[in-house]
Amino acid sequence: MAMKLNHIGIIVQNIEEYKKLFDAIGLNNTTEPATDPIQKVTGLFIDVGFDNNVHLELLEPIDESSPVVNFLKKKGGGLHHLCFEVDDIKTKTEEMIKKGFKMVSPPVECIAYDENFKRVCSTHTKIAFFMVSDRMLIELIEKGR
Repeated sequence: MAMKLNHIGIIVQNIEEYKKLFDAIGLNNTTEPATDPIQKVTGLFIDVGFDNNVHLELLEPIDESSPVVNFLKKKGGGLHHLCFEVDDIKTKTEEMIKKGFKMVSPPVECIAYDENFKRVCSTHTKIAFFMVSDRMLIELIEKGR
C-alpha cells in the first residue's frame, strides 16, 4: 500500500468549542474525545465526507507537559500535521530517515486512535512524526491489527 492521507491534525485550546463550531457547519459525525497518555493530548476525529476515510483530528493538550503546548502558545493553534497511513511503519520510518527527513518522534503506540474508532486489535496502532521541511510536520500511522 502506498501512503494515503488518513487525517489532518489541528491543535485547539478547547476541543468542545471547536466540536461545536464544526457541528454548526454540518460536520457533526465525530468520535468521542479520547485521551492519549503517551502523546499527552485529548483528541477526536471529524468525518469530512470522504467515505469516512479522511478525517480532521482536533487535539487539545491535557496539561502543560504536552508536546503541543508550545505550538498552541506560539501559533495560537491551527494546522499542525498531515497524517499518512502506511502498512509498515518501521520500514517507512527507516526509508524516510535514509532520505534525510528529520524524525521528531519515533514509532510509539497510539491507544487513543484505537479507542476513538472503537477498534479491537491484538496490536495497538503506532505513530511516528517527521519534519519534512522547516514548517511541515508529517505523521505516519500504522493501524493496529
